Amino acid sequence: MKAKTLILSAIALALCSCNRLDVKGMFWSSGSHTEERVEDWLAWDKEHGENIVAGVPERYRVYVCSDIHLEGDATRVATVVERENADPLARFSIVLGDIANESGERPFRLMDSVARLGGDTCFVILGNHDIYFDCEQYYRQYFHTSTYTVTVQTVGGAKDLFVFLDSGNATHGKRQLAWLREVLQHRSDYRHVVVGTHTCLFRTSYNYGTTPAANLPEDEYYELLRLMDESDVSLVVMGHFHHKEEHQIGGVPYVMTDNLNEEKDTPSYLVVTLGDDVDYKYEEL
Repeated sequence: MKAKTLILSAIALALCSCNRLDVKGMFWSSGSHTEERVEDWLAWDKEHGENIVAGVPERYRVYVCSDIHLEGDATRVATVVERENADPLARFSIVLGDIANESGERPFRLMDSVARLGGDTCFVILGNHDIYFDCEQYYRQYFHTSTYTVTVQTVGGAKDLFVFLDSGNATHGKRQLAWLREVLQHRSDYRHVVVGTHTCLFRTSYNYGTTPAANLPEDEYYELLRLMDESDVSLVVMGHFHHKEEHQIGGVPYVMTDNLNEEKDTPSYLVVTLGDDVDYKYEEL
């Protein structure tokens, strides 16, 4: 009976959602899978070199948002970028995946134009919705990689590291976890390390009933928690569940961003401040 209800619900969703919901893609990826994508991302990184943001003050800010789900205009994410541009301490913005909420190139073209707003620097990763509808080709066209690092060099000689991961299929995969372990072996070279991924690591009462794209495999979840703690990671930021949530496990804060899509009455984003310590706060739009 449950199986029949699920099938009927899926058919109803497919019929009523036009190009807004890829029901098939929620259960079977319509793009490539994590291992082959990560291989491509790392090859692109190697060819194009490391991302370095230099000349940064000892104390600076980064604006972080997620789950834009573009299907109309890009007003909300543009507002976040405009606020970041107007903040004298801000140096760049981050989008933690789920750019698209419809098929085709347009959401990625819009996000790319926003990322360049006022000469801004914006770092982007892939979310599960960015694989639906065979959209992965457009993500690749505009953003090229979703497994990479950004090194921030301050004027006083400190270095901070931002690590971005592909969890679009609700796993980081063996190749990417091996790469992450290698990156974090150099933790002592950096003042702070911030890790960003799309899929939230945690199952809570809020998200127990979500789809198969929702949560990481349990063994991977524990491995990541162990790795973050042993590597003294300063902050882990995540998206995906359209809900503000904060956890502290070991010495590591795990923070989930809110969503920015138009269906949210009062959306919010994160402002992360890095200096002697790493602090963050939610800001409402």
